[in-house]
Amino acid sequence: MSKIKEILCLHHSHLDIGYTHPQPLIMELQLDYIDEAIDLCLQTEDFPEESKFRWTCEATYPVLKWLETASEERIQLFTKYLQNGQMSIAALMMHGTPLNDSEQIIRSLQPIKELRKRFNIPINTAINHDVNGQPWPFSQILLDAGVEFYITGINVHFGGIPFERPKVFNWKTPDQRELLTFHGEHYSLFSQFFESYKEDTDVMDKGIKEYVQRLEENGYQYDFIYLTSTNPPLYDNNCPDPQLAHLIRKYNEENRDFKIRFVTPEMLLEKVKQIEPSIIPVHAGDWTDFWNFGSGSSARETRLVRKTKQGLRKADLLEAFQGSLGSRYDQMKKASIQNTLLYEEHTWGAAHSITNPDDPEVYSQRLHKSKNAYEAADLSAYVLGKQMEKFANNPLQSSAPEGILLVNTANVEQEVEVRLPKWSFLEGRNLSAIRMKQYLPYTSMKENMESYGKVKLEPFSWMKIPYQDLLQMKANAEKEPVQYSVQEDSLETRFYQLKFDVKTGRIKQLHDKTRNWDLIDESSEWTLFEYVREGLNPIKNPEERSTFFPRDVDLGNKSISVWNHDWKEKRSGPNRVVSWNMEKDRDKVTFVTVFEAEGVHHLEQRITFSVHHPNIEFEATMDKADIKKPESIYFAFPLRLNAGWRSHYDTAGMFVELDQEQMGNVSKDWITVDQTVSIYDGEKGVTLACPDAPLVQIGDFNFGKESTSIPRNENPLLLAWPMNNYWDTNFWASQPGSQKFKYVLSPFDQFNEAAAYKVGMDALNPVELNIVVDCKEKESGSLIKCDGENIVPLYIKRAEDNTGLIVSLRNLRTESANANIHIPTEKISSANIVNSLEEVLKEVQVVDNEVLISMHGRELVHVKITLD
Repeated sequence: MSKIKEILCLHHSHLDIGYTHPQPLIMELQLDYIDEAIDLCLQTEDFPEESKFRWTCEATYPVLKWLETASEERIQLFTKYLQNGQMSIAALMMHGTPLNDSEQIIRSLQPIKELRKRFNIPINTAINHDVNGQPWPFSQILLDAGVEFYITGINVHFGGIPFERPKVFNWKTPDQRELLTFHGEHYSLFSQFFESYKEDTDVMDKGIKEYVQRLEENGYQYDFIYLTSTNPPLYDNNCPDPQLAHLIRKYNEENRDFKIRFVTPEMLLEKVKQIEPSIIPVHAGDWTDFWNFGSGSSARETRLVRKTKQGLRKADLLEAFQGSLGSRYDQMKKASIQNTLLYEEHTWGAAHSITNPDDPEVYSQRLHKSKNAYEAADLSAYVLGKQMEKFANNPLQSSAPEGILLVNTANVEQEVEVRLPKWSFLEGRNLSAIRMKQYLPYTSMKENMESYGKVKLEPFSWMKIPYQDLLQMKANAEKEPVQYSVQEDSLETRFYQLKFDVKTGRIKQLHDKTRNWDLIDESSEWTLFEYVREGLNPIKNPEERSTFFPRDVDLGNKSISVWNHDWKEKRSGPNRVVSWNMEKDRDKVTFVTVFEAEGVHHLEQRITFSVHHPNIEFEATMDKADIKKPESIYFAFPLRLNAGWRSHYDTAGMFVELDQEQMGNVSKDWITVDQTVSIYDGEKGVTLACPDAPLVQIGDFNFGKESTSIPRNENPLLLAWPMNNYWDTNFWASQPGSQKFKYVLSPFDQFNEAAAYKVGMDALNPVELNIVVDCKEKESGSLIKCDGENIVPLYIKRAEDNTGLIVSLRNLRTESANANIHIPTEKISSANIVNSLEEVLKEVQVVDNEVLISMHGRELVHVKITLD
């Protein structure tokens, strides 16, 4: 006799914003589904409690769109069924990816504050179906928003799960709390395992018994089964099934061995709370996602959105002190933020993007996805431009300007070279509307720049410099001696010596003079920042994506991996060097090489060494060929390190150690970084900042290995992975045309999270520049000061209720620490710790106009500061 007594069925529409239908069409259908579900709730009100129709809105985005046009009568019915438990709203706006930073995750949860109030419901559960994981800070952000239960339904197609499922566990957060989590089966398996679409209770019973037997043979512990139902043949973006409640009622009335119950997430939570706590395991670590390698199929747009988010970050900082610029400004900012979320949502395009890439629907969905990126970028330029113009106090129209404004929007000191376009101080009419274009993340207005020397800016500080002072700075800089040397086969600064082959331009050695360390492994097949094209070897296996992953739906539904770990690759570097040369500026020297290589029509790589700091900047520009066969593009960093090396990467603003702080068998072979990855032994190491392209592989070429851990062999290969088209369904088949990527490499002695964070912030170019119409004399000041060892302000913004500003602080280390916040030009009237929805938790001390904060290890704290 089975100990399993109940089958819990959660009915939902899995939200793919795309994939099955073009994006605008599917959103309209998703709104229809809410109305259809309301009608089914009404029709089954008199059904037995376990058989009443129930519907879960697994994301808030369709609900918010539905509310924009729903009648008051329909909203009242929706409210009724939300409150009586026939309908439910889960907390997340959509299914995100690890491209989301912590601020985006927080913003995606903001709607539940108003929805809770409007409908008087808790919204204390969150659902992620399909996606393979979320950054570790995601867990603490959910708890901070009042979400106590997290439900997943991972799709193992080109992915994987951390450990066996179905399983209830407590996900230990970075700050040592616990989030109750149901690591569930792939969504839609109630429909698939029990073939509910056949509307035959005998068929259903057979499927239930087979599934129960399989679970019990595997040691399943609970007295219930939980599965979700969609509506095949639509497994995604499906309408409610009007026959399902009748089928469940009929099955239950036949007095079979099991009872089926329609449930919502809240009902599942109550069932899970009945499990003996001692049998619920605790797992800590990053739920590192497999799927996001697909973002490399749209590298241009991914880069653009990363730059867009930095523009929004800068605008939010200025807005925190200058305020909103009106309701239309607020709408444009909201639209820009919304488009970044929509771009980084997990569905890239049509299901047949690879099998039929020239189909009109494929073009449609690809254009809609790209539109999210470009609309976000264009509106971010408006928002940032308006804030910068206000800060400069510029009129809309003027004669020639008198100076410049520099604003350091980072919490780390910046020493920047002032470079201005030659049109900046032209005589005649100057228009604010023209200046606004310089804030476009893809602007060409920053070309043909002229250098005026170096300026140092404290964290969150600003400086106005008259034009006459700039000319003097330029004259002084030109008097400084050149602090590097270039020989026939080498260049040398006070930090490095680079040696190369004069015939081929191939780098032979990079010597770190500070550490007396030959940084690159000279025995490697690859050299520093070498372009590597990888594909399938046509002699040894078919050049088809199924070679990587011979998909089997039945095995996938049983969580059985079908990754092919033994696929045979073909890798090549450049075919030949077309030319190389040295570009010599007073403050830096750049080694420029032009290559002929497979997969591109043109490839130029630039390696820039500064005389002022040890950070090395790498830049690659290419004209990508239109290739639809599976391929990857890498840039190699063969490092000379001892065996047993370690690695940390940052995700959603927090550093995670590779393997040691990842949860089970999640993605080890590739990582999506927020800003940086560091790799080091006990004596030295490097941090690689990835401002444009977030994917990396650590240790070696790892795609498809499904590694349970990464070998720590000596001389590991660190691989920047900007582009690929390996995914076999909805990601893009090719991405021809101009592509550009920047990376920054910074060596160190001992790994330190705060130092790695600084490298990432430096690479983002956090200093924003504008001209100033009225600039008679040099001025400077500070917006805010945030001090605390290993505590960083991840984000500063205006409070949603417009009554202060929010400072989000992250303790990067596991040890407790203190921080203080000071606003030099304003009097602080009060300060409170708030949750991620900006609801007050407790008041904090303000002494001598400084906010004093104590933080636990790896805690994320949001401080609301009200100014007098």
